[in-house]
Amino acid sequence: MKLIILCAIALGLSCVVGQEIGFREGFEFSEEEGFHLEQFSNLIDHFDPADERTYKQRFWYDANGFDFENGPIFLYICGEYECGVNEARQFPVEVAKEHNAIFIYLEHRFYGDSHPFSNLATDNLKYLTARHALADIAVFLTHVNDKIVSEHKGEKRKIIVVGGSYPGALSAWFRMKYPHIADASWASSAVINAVENMDLFDWQIYESSNRSSDTCTRAIQGLNLEYDKRIQNKDKKGVKEIKDLFGASAMHDGDFAFYFIDIIVGKIQYGSRTELCTFLESISELSVIDQYRQIATHYNDPVDEKNSYDRNKLKDPTIVVSSSGRAWTYQYCTEFGFFQTPYPDIHTRSDTIQRKYWDDRCIAVFGKDAIAQARETNIHFGALSLRSSNIFFTNGGEDPWRWVGVTASDESMNKISRVLQCENCGHCVELYNETSEDSDELKAVRSEIKEWIDIILYGHLK
Repeated sequence: MKLIILCAIALGLSCVVGQEIGFREGFEFSEEEGFHLEQFSNLIDHFDPADERTYKQRFWYDANGFDFENGPIFLYICGEYECGVNEARQFPVEVAKEHNAIFIYLEHRFYGDSHPFSNLATDNLKYLTARHALADIAVFLTHVNDKIVSEHKGEKRKIIVVGGSYPGALSAWFRMKYPHIADASWASSAVINAVENMDLFDWQIYESSNRSSDTCTRAIQGLNLEYDKRIQNKDKKGVKEIKDLFGASAMHDGDFAFYFIDIIVGKIQYGSRTELCTFLESISELSVIDQYRQIATHYNDPVDEKNSYDRNKLKDPTIVVSSSGRAWTYQYCTEFGFFQTPYPDIHTRSDTIQRKYWDDRCIAVFGKDAIAQARETNIHFGALSLRSSNIFFTNGGEDPWRWVGVTASDESMNKISRVLQCENCGHCVELYNETSEDSDELKAVRSEIKEWIDIILYGHLK
């Protein structure tokens, strides 16, 4: 007991030294309907055999209808957010039910309420890496499969890992790194190519908004040009006038520009381009400051969302379960880059967020060692040359993240890629609940995924 107390006091840990890895004592999978929340004791450091510290990692499972003797395991990998049952993205759950599978959501370390430490101090964040996240998944799935087999006999259950965006990349990387554990990966909008100067993101916002109208694109550009003009003219009062509309007067100039364009990006990225452009077109005859005012009224985010952009707020290591700002900023600052910079000549974002802005931002929050290692990440995982089999990649044609994803198939490896060009088809589009308004293209890709999973699980269509 003394050792545990000293661990917590001296190191700021919420860990238990030497606690056995695995489920809580007496844990059994419940067959009652609905998802059940549990915790799993996982290692903090998977790569130091002398380090036996563990932490509690949350997971949710639904075993109602699960064929314990033969059914597969579907794992939905959560990412840079508070995990939970995603009621808006139930298509993978429905697919799992068709196979009498158990469906599990696993929370990512350092997000939600799955924290190895009592705070997000920079020294603690060295354990926040994709490699550790993948090892977490490997240990967890091994225990799940072993438990099912030991209690219900039979062969190892087949496993499908599912993820969207960063977790989509984790899904693909997991299949590559742990092919003896996962039989296949469903990698939606998987951001597998780490790029530091990601100006194609900006180019896609230009292209996607233009699908609605030139008026929509010019409105986005005009708003940013007005902000930049006030910056360049050292018009502090004018800059503050814009920031005040969003309750962001104290925010760094570049951080505000990043925050503002993400309001626009979020709508296009997640399939609401038509709604956004209709709104921007309706206010296009107003003065630019009045357009800002309308956007602030219509789209302004809560305070905790703004804090994820404000470098001064991001310095605070306090854990907030519902906020992922500091943790995700650390990951992209150190592992991936994904620095969204203006595309030359046609940019739809402020000139204040050029490449240097991102370096300065990362160092301001985490110190001089916070340098993006995108090249090293790509060497480790393979980037667009990822060599693995049994992966189904999807991307939305209007999604700016498509440019760091796999968009070409390699059928010799059963590595399939589909880019959906339907209207408002954005990030992780096929994961969302099916509706009567879904395009024929989206319906066709979902049907193809189902057939592909049939073959993975049974060797033939079900």
